[in-house]
Amino acid sequence: MVTKPSVSQSKNSSHNQESKQSNKIRKSNKWNDPKGKRKCPFYKKITGTTFCVDAFSYGPISGITAYFLSHFHSDHYYGLNKTFNAKLYCNKITANLVSRMLHVEKQYITILPMHQSVVVDDVEVTLLDANHCPGSAMFVFRLRNGSVHLHTGDFRASEEMEKLDILKNSVISELYLDTTYCDPSYDFPSQKFVLDYVLATVTDALKCNKRCLVACGTYTIGKEKVFLAIARALECKVYAQKNKLGTLQCLEIENFKTLFTSDPHSTFLHVLPIWSVSAKFLRNYLDQNADQFDCAIGFKPTGWTHTNNVTASGIVARQYGSISIYGVPYSEHSSYSEMRRFVQFTKPRKIIPTVNVGSPEKRREMNMIFQQWRS
Repeated sequence: MVTKPSVSQSKNSSHNQESKQSNKIRKSNKWNDPKGKRKCPFYKKITGTTFCVDAFSYGPISGITAYFLSHFHSDHYYGLNKTFNAKLYCNKITANLVSRMLHVEKQYITILPMHQSVVVDDVEVTLLDANHCPGSAMFVFRLRNGSVHLHTGDFRASEEMEKLDILKNSVISELYLDTTYCDPSYDFPSQKFVLDYVLATVTDALKCNKRCLVACGTYTIGKEKVFLAIARALECKVYAQKNKLGTLQCLEIENFKTLFTSDPHSTFLHVLPIWSVSAKFLRNYLDQNADQFDCAIGFKPTGWTHTNNVTASGIVARQYGSISIYGVPYSEHSSYSEMRRFVQFTKPRKIIPTVNVGSPEKRREMNMIFQQWRS
């Protein structure tokens, strides 16, 4: 028997931010000051352990010894800052971002490997790729009594996950499930469909006009697969501003130095803040770079709404003279059918939804859906 390495002695958030408190109670910026902080909900605590996941806006939680962070999106790390002084566990990419952006002291951060089991406070912990954003992880917690709890964090379920031995061979006692799109209305294109469409659109545009700017909108973290797919397929560099490059460098992207550039004139592919992919901004951008570009296509990766209607016929662009803007339904959460397939694959004994759980009616609706999936 191979002994798992123990990190238990190392010193190293829900989707809705906390509602505003009464004016008489001011929230403290100090993590360990309970003033104005609410009680941690049960679905952030892992049954049978002293662990919680994405629960940083509640201050020190009674009985909790280890705080796990699934990924670096603000609705999950909300409340985490430089005053944090407990045990934080996450993977390398998320640790890079927590240190750079939130200035959490490294002595409180324990980096856990991906796809390798370690022991934390007598519990075997394994991190798996959540297919959400860079650094996003699912957590498999295997307790000494044999029960296994799977926390998906935010994730987009994929068939690749069904090849993982740890999921194939485990009986999941509890599944803490990202239920962002747990509604039959939310079935949308695969990431591959969207990326293939984007790549075909860019290729056609450049064939028509080599002086075409390709602008990809991104968040602080997220939607990187869109511009990376273009860069790798067309073997071009990616331009980003200095601060954005610093953030991207945290993501451990392969061949970073040869792939990215701070020189906007060295490539047609520019990464911009998502808000700037607009007709007005891109018109000014073209005017400022008239020596290099005379038209632009912009990709604005969006979430999913009931008004989206994407089929194999394509995604319609909005045209503004020489500027075309595509609202690309590129989701980093599971569609309804992907979520159903994942549940039917993992066969959990119990499902604990972690998103859209504020209303009793919504919780009842989701539980009815879960019963249908497992029947």
